[in-house]
Amino acid sequence: MLSARIRLFIAAFLLGPILLYWGLGIAPSERRTEPPRALQEGEDYFATNTHTRVFNQQGKLEQELVTPRLDHYPDQQISALTKPHIVLYGEDGTVTTTDSDKGTLPDDRSKALLSGNVRVNDRSTTGVETRVLTEKLTLYPDTKFAETDLPVTILSDNVRYDAVGMTASFEEQTLNLLSNVQGKHENEK
Repeated sequence: MLSARIRLFIAAFLLGPILLYWGLGIAPSERRTEPPRALQEGEDYFATNTHTRVFNQQGKLEQELVTPRLDHYPDQQISALTKPHIVLYGEDGTVTTTDSDKGTLPDDRSKALLSGNVRVNDRSTTGVETRVLTEKLTLYPDTKFAETDLPVTILSDNVRYDAVGMTASFEEQTLNLLSNVQGKHENEK
C-alpha cells in the first residue's frame, strides 16, 4: 500500500507541472513582462556622472557639460539632462557657467533648453561677475547666446535689474532686457 501511495505522489509530482501548463496555456518563460519605464518611453541608453568637453579646431577648450544623469531618446534625437552644469569659455578669457534643475540637448548640440532654477554666472576678464536668474533659458553653446521670454533677474556689482524677457551674447558681453525693466543701484558703504 505504501508503495502505491508513493507512486501516486510521484505521478502527481511529475504530471502536475504539465497539467498546470495545459491549464494556463503558457509556460512561465513565455509570459510577457512590461519593459522598464525608460524603454517604454523610447530611451535607448543612459549615462551617469558624464563630463563632456568640446574643443575648437585649434585644440582649445570651448565648452564643458557635466551632468549626474543623461537619458538619450533616439526617436526625438535629444538627451534629457539632470542638473546640467554647462561651462562656456570665451576667446577673450571670459568664463560663463550655467546651471539648472533639468534640461534637454538635441543630438546636434545646437541649443540647450534649460528649466528649473536656471542660474548663469558670467565672469569677464576684468573680474566683473554678472548673474542671471530665471526659470527657463535657451542656451546656444556654439554662439554663446542665450534667451528667455520669462521673468529674469540680473545681478552685477551693486546693480539689480528685473525684467520680462532677455537676450544675451556672452561672447560680445551684451545683455538686452526686453520688457517691464526695473532697476536698482546701491552705493557701497
